[in-house]
Amino acid sequence: MKASHEATKPRSHKAGQRRAAQRPASRTHPNPERKRRAVNAPSLFVGPAKALAGTLALCWFLVCPTMLLAEEPPKKDEPAQPAAASEKEDDSKEKEEKEKKKEPPKDRYFAITHTTVHTITNGDLYGATILTKNGKVIEIGGAIALPEGTETLDASGFHVYPGFIAASGGNVLGSDPPDDTTDVFSLNMTIALAGGITTAVAGNSAANLTYGSVDEMIVKRDLFKSLRYTTDNPDGRRKIRADLEKVRQYLRDVQAHEEKKKTDPEAKEPDKEWIKGDFETYLKLLRHDAVAVVDANSAHELLEVCDLAKRFDIRAVVRGATEGWTVAPEMARAGLSAIITPRRTTDRDERYNRPNGESIENAAILYKHGVPLAFVPSITTITLWGLAGRDLLHLNMEAAFAVRGGLPQDAALRAITIDAARVLGIESRVGSIEVGKDANFAIFDGDPLHYMSLVRWTVVGGRVAYDKQKESLYSHIRPSGDRDAPPPDDYWPRRLGGGL
Repeated sequence: MKASHEATKPRSHKAGQRRAAQRPASRTHPNPERKRRAVNAPSLFVGPAKALAGTLALCWFLVCPTMLLAEEPPKKDEPAQPAAASEKEDDSKEKEEKEKKKEPPKDRYFAITHTTVHTITNGDLYGATILTKNGKVIEIGGAIALPEGTETLDASGFHVYPGFIAASGGNVLGSDPPDDTTDVFSLNMTIALAGGITTAVAGNSAANLTYGSVDEMIVKRDLFKSLRYTTDNPDGRRKIRADLEKVRQYLRDVQAHEEKKKTDPEAKEPDKEWIKGDFETYLKLLRHDAVAVVDANSAHELLEVCDLAKRFDIRAVVRGATEGWTVAPEMARAGLSAIITPRRTTDRDERYNRPNGESIENAAILYKHGVPLAFVPSITTITLWGLAGRDLLHLNMEAAFAVRGGLPQDAALRAITIDAARVLGIESRVGSIEVGKDANFAIFDGDPLHYMSLVRWTVVGGRVAYDKQKESLYSHIRPSGDRDAPPPDDYWPRRLGGGL
């Protein structure tokens, strides 16, 4: 009991101090090693913490300027705008830009003023103006109000004709399709434009000579369906006739089926799986959806083509027709058109006791009997070699030679303008100066069938494609337009009137 009583006595303050003083220093912590680990434990995290702090600081310096730029404080003179208002402003700007892109291009007006207009189909107009819009003729007359911003060309003293049409373009355009293969900056195109040509045939397509651009170049694709129907290939001619007859019988069967179907809705339709290749071509010819083109020169060949056209009622164009003057009535009755070269020369064959060979009156006789004509030169390309005056540059001289053979002058002009367009099937767009047609013009300083006349300007699609005074080809020849002016200096390869 005593011991327990003593244990319950409270310790005095002095006794506690005395016992603390008597403890050795090593006993200040019961486990020194544990204490050292406890003290040094935070040092294990100091390195990663510093790295994390550095990374956070770097991110702050990178992000903070962007945030400051994005949220630039308003200027002193401008009130602060909320974020929603700025977003609406950006949206409105985007809408304005889209609307601008959707806006159609401005109309392009071009006018030729104070000139003589030879429309070819509707007579001549003097002191007239031609107004075009986006490459099409919209008005022709004497007093026309020009829209604001109209580009004008004062052609006082000049003569405006429809652009000439070359039924074979040669190297003026590229191969078919011309809009993919033509060099629109070529010298050949410039020379053709200098001759007044605005439309030419390339392959089986008709195209405008749009210098510097392929926009609105194509006038018509798939002009003709070619047939090789010559006397030196009798088997081929026989096969063509047999195939045409087979297709014609198919059309008869289709017509009979349509009649039978009125009473028997379940009537079986004629088989058409075989209508492919040449048969498809013949089907288009018989339906008048296409025009055949045939090369034929002799009277015998021409009569064979006439017989084919009349038997199967197909439309055909003959290229060549050297002896057309001997069978002109038959060609007219068969409804044939002809692409001819008036200056072609073929001697008469004395072995035949009938008219044959070429005649200077070929064009005149064909025209007299009502055969539509188109003229091409003997060389259907632009050439810088050989005999001058036989290439496309002198297409108008082919027409002039036909006049020498008895063809009326207006008919000669038609053969390189509107009649040529009709032979090619493009008369709705080119060939004459009429409202709604392409704005293609050749502006001459005189009669285009006179050898002294030169083209001053050529307009294609309502744009000046050739300007004589801006090109080096003819700018030195009669720059003032005076036909009595002295001849220019001839620098190469020889001088006019002198020796080498």
